[in-house]
Amino acid sequence: MRPIFFLNYVKYFLRTTWYVRLSNVHQEQVVIFLHTIGHNVRFRVAAGRFHRSVETIHRYFRVVLKGVFCLYKHVVRLPDNETHPDIRNNRRFYPYFKDCIGAIDGTHIRASVPIEIQGRFRGRKDGTTQNVLAAITFDLKFCYVLAGWEGSAHDSRVLDDALHRSRGLKILEGKYYLGDAGYGNKIGILSPYRKVRYHLQEFSDHPPENAQELFNLRHSSLRTTIERGFGVLKKRFRVLGAEPFWSFETQVEVVLACCVLHNHIVGVDPDDPIMGDTTSEVDSQRIVHQTHQTRREAQEESREWNDKRDEISEAMWTDYITNRTMAKNKEKEGKRSQFRWSTPMHVMLLDILEDEALKGNKPSNTFKPQSFARVAKEISEKFEAHPTHEQYLNKKIEFYDQMAIVVGKDMATGSYAFSWGDETPHNPVVELDGESNSAVKEKITDSSSSHSKGRSHRKRSRDVNEESNYSEIASQLKEIAIAFKNQGPVDANELYEAVMTTEGFAEEMLASAFDYMIQEEKVGKALMAKAPKLRKL
Repeated sequence: MRPIFFLNYVKYFLRTTWYVRLSNVHQEQVVIFLHTIGHNVRFRVAAGRFHRSVETIHRYFRVVLKGVFCLYKHVVRLPDNETHPDIRNNRRFYPYFKDCIGAIDGTHIRASVPIEIQGRFRGRKDGTTQNVLAAITFDLKFCYVLAGWEGSAHDSRVLDDALHRSRGLKILEGKYYLGDAGYGNKIGILSPYRKVRYHLQEFSDHPPENAQELFNLRHSSLRTTIERGFGVLKKRFRVLGAEPFWSFETQVEVVLACCVLHNHIVGVDPDDPIMGDTTSEVDSQRIVHQTHQTRREAQEESREWNDKRDEISEAMWTDYITNRTMAKNKEKEGKRSQFRWSTPMHVMLLDILEDEALKGNKPSNTFKPQSFARVAKEISEKFEAHPTHEQYLNKKIEFYDQMAIVVGKDMATGSYAFSWGDETPHNPVVELDGESNSAVKEKITDSSSSHSKGRSHRKRSRDVNEESNYSEIASQLKEIAIAFKNQGPVDANELYEAVMTTEGFAEEMLASAFDYMIQEEKVGKALMAKAPKLRKL
């Protein structure tokens, strides 16, 4: 929270809430409360930072918490009856989701409860949690929150409780929230198709293949609002992601208070103050009140909303296919008439501009207009389109095999290709031995004398010494290579004697090492080639 938000909130908080005015709350107490829930700070740590006693911190934490609850009716409001701009201005969602007013889902928040009832709070998440149901608008503002349910409770059960409470979740007639498949289709809740791909990409190599997949795709794109809202809430108030240290009743109140503060932070805007009271806009509208239904009534209601979902998906799929067909036709027309830039054109452009720069037609950072005119003229003349040649594109060459025999010398054969793993190189290697060595020396001496006659005798003698050293090294390497090539299989007796005489190991381990070297002949050869003092197992 930035300072401007804090100052605005404190003024509004201290002036609006009668409970806070009666309790004589100071700004410092609000700071302590926000610091505690924002950074998950213990009372003892907060007492040390603000130079207050732990009892004082605890007492006024409760006072400010109760005061935040009094702001609930001013900050948390039901959505209005108008289509949200995010839907109205997006043809992917409008007019299909014009009656959608938000998204609804549940999240699990860490809970600390007595050991006697921990079993009720253990669900699909690790540890004990409370199941929090929330409805959110597309402005990322919570319009309803129900906290305190055990973590083992199913989301649909929590939703039923919220709908049937006297002051629970109210849904405007004809409007609905987007929910996941766990809620099922019911009045006011529109869920996706089951057993149908959900997380897709509309503009990719694997687009939706039918109306149900397209509906699930756009349904998920809109419903991510609730996931974003939960993410922002838990990131802003770190106390929601840690093990709480209050009583469970206080934990539930803290969750609701965090949602109120979240709405305030999202709503604070210099051009649109939150002081405006708009709650009366929804009070006069007709609200659907949920009553306890029989199983047959619930099935009929679900069937009705399934038909509505099918109607939306079919209309969405029809428009999707039509727009996609039109886009493909337009793309084909554009390919026939659109100018294509190629690599030869790029090379020609650089050559022309280089010539123009040498002529002085680039006085500053850009070329003169006549230079660009020359580029356009010459490229158009050279790369002029020839529609009559289209019949030869992508056509099979007749008599290709016979032509390959006739003009075979002109084709690539790869006869000069060579790699490090080849045994015999195509270019002969000069042997630094005997007559060949002397010939190389004579050639080097002649070339050096012809190119630099003025060199000193000392320089020539040093070159000759280096050449003799290179010749000696080359001859030794050649002898080593011949010895390795002519070396036969490893003598088992010699290898056994060399292995067993190694010190520092048990006989069983040396015997195992000997068996391994017999199987891996290369390892045994390497061991025998080393000096006795360098042999290591």
